[in-house]
Amino acid sequence: MLSAERSRLLTEVGPGTPLGDLMRCYWIPVLLSKQLEAGDAPHPFKILGQQLVAYRSPEGQVGIVDDGCPHRGASMALARNESGGLRCIYHGWKCSPDGEVLEAPTYPADHDLSQIRSGNHPVHEAQGMIWVWLGDDEPPPMRKLAFSDLPDDQVIAVTVKANCGWLQPLETLWDVFHAQILHNQTNRGSRRGGVYFSEEGRTMDNGVAYDFPEMHAESTAYGMKYMNVDAAKRTHFRFILPFFDHHALEPGEFADKGLQISVPIDDDHSLLWMVMYNRHAPLKTDGFALQSLEGVPDLGDFVGHLGPRNRENRWGQDRELMAQGESWSGVPDTSLLVRIFLEDLMVIESQGQPDRTREDIGTTDRALVLGRKRVLEAIEAVQRGEPAPAQTDDLIDVEALFEVRESAS
Repeated sequence: MLSAERSRLLTEVGPGTPLGDLMRCYWIPVLLSKQLEAGDAPHPFKILGQQLVAYRSPEGQVGIVDDGCPHRGASMALARNESGGLRCIYHGWKCSPDGEVLEAPTYPADHDLSQIRSGNHPVHEAQGMIWVWLGDDEPPPMRKLAFSDLPDDQVIAVTVKANCGWLQPLETLWDVFHAQILHNQTNRGSRRGGVYFSEEGRTMDNGVAYDFPEMHAESTAYGMKYMNVDAAKRTHFRFILPFFDHHALEPGEFADKGLQISVPIDDDHSLLWMVMYNRHAPLKTDGFALQSLEGVPDLGDFVGHLGPRNRENRWGQDRELMAQGESWSGVPDTSLLVRIFLEDLMVIESQGQPDRTREDIGTTDRALVLGRKRVLEAIEAVQRGEPAPAQTDDLIDVEALFEVRESAS
């Protein structure tokens, strides 16, 4: 368990907080490229408790600016998207994506505008994702991740907003054992069911069989590596500071791989990314990634087509399906990825803001304990004035691995 103070350090992400300072040392993915069309209305959003506006100019350049106009603070989400930049509808100030004030009708025509800047932020766009730099210093180069520099047909990214703090989805990934219980029936009925479980495990008194794991976790320069070993498999995971987690999808040297990114919107909400990629070839229609997303109409909210999910409707849980034995969790049958996300979201959001001082941590929670420790150590390092860990490291070879054990194959 954590003290209340250390738990708070892992929760508060706004400007000036220690965790917020750490997050602002890294490039942050905030939008899918397809969410911004050239010349369309500006797109308001919040990240790290900071209200921002993104847009794509008629010429195709992406800009991300502070929500308030530098003149009197009117929302730039209301602005006109014109050639060269956004024009505030209040007094006509026009600002470029690079932060230059191009016109300010409230000043005389000969006034020097070069010393006035709008609150803009550097942007990087690649693989269908838009990243922003919110730090005060000049941004470092984008560090290389496993999917960096791959062609668009070898990468796909989806997002969903979650009503929970940013750390809870990562804690769920670090808690590998939960997949044996929460996703038991989902995994058994999926394409990986035959390799996910053994016939040598334990059985609960309701007849559900599972494999008890041996967990390993070890610090690395970039964050943490951890491994689940059970009778059926070895699954290797990689946590990259501050919010990336490579997790095992399925076995096979040429199989699709994936990582989850948990970006704080504010203290109580997060933007979850699932990025799936294949380093060897274009994503295939029968591969894990595209098969899991078949029929999903909106990759910007890839579970939204299944209706609202909240505490009032018990996150859409179907108790009749549970009683009939058709669903362990009560999540209706859909693609593997979507169903697993819905199962995760319902239990994570049901925690509210968890009281980590009251947990009963066990042997399956080794990665959970170390993952929190590594984030806290990174926060403390930045507060001491040290560089953020692995800020510019080449991490292209860091990814997950799914190995089927011989006894289970």
